[in-house]
Amino acid sequence: MLRILAPCLLLLAVPALGVAGVPVIYSTDLYHPHDDPDDHYDLATLFALPELKVKGIIIDMSNKGEIRANQRVGKKPGVVAVDQMAHLTGRAVPVALGLEEPLRSMDDTALEQPQTCQGAVELILTTLRESPERVSIFTVGSLRDVAAAFNREPDLMRSKVKAIYINAGTGPDRFQ
Repeated sequence: MLRILAPCLLLLAVPALGVAGVPVIYSTDLYHPHDDPDDHYDLATLFALPELKVKGIIIDMSNKGEIRANQRVGKKPGVVAVDQMAHLTGRAVPVALGLEEPLRSMDDTALEQPQTCQGAVELILTTLRESPERVSIFTVGSLRDVAAAFNREPDLMRSKVKAIYINAGTGPDRFQ
């Protein structure tokens, strides 16, 4: 019980301590039609916590082509859900689509992928360059955009990323 209560108390104490907010980049595998309701709850929680300064949201595109048993069509990125949440909360946040193809190696920069897929890596790097403080990255999808950003600018990532929180249900057998 204490393990759950302590982080909650810390989050409640942040405003009382005068902390302006924790800068965060959030990477999610939020798609429509949705078959994974936790992505919507996570998004609502992210926007509901005033302790977080959401610097950007990445739509992880690694599972875009996957069709699950209860779906009849392929997935579309959940940008509309992010836009709706921003409208409801009055918190405008940049949104970018991620890389669609797996990384080819451990040091792949993914620069050969189409420009339409480069937004997430560019959002990570631009946010880090412009932030006066270190930024935490939360992921609930693949890590390919974070890995490509690291492969492009490892020194920037080392100096400006405070922490990377990884929430993964399964893992690939390759460099995805």
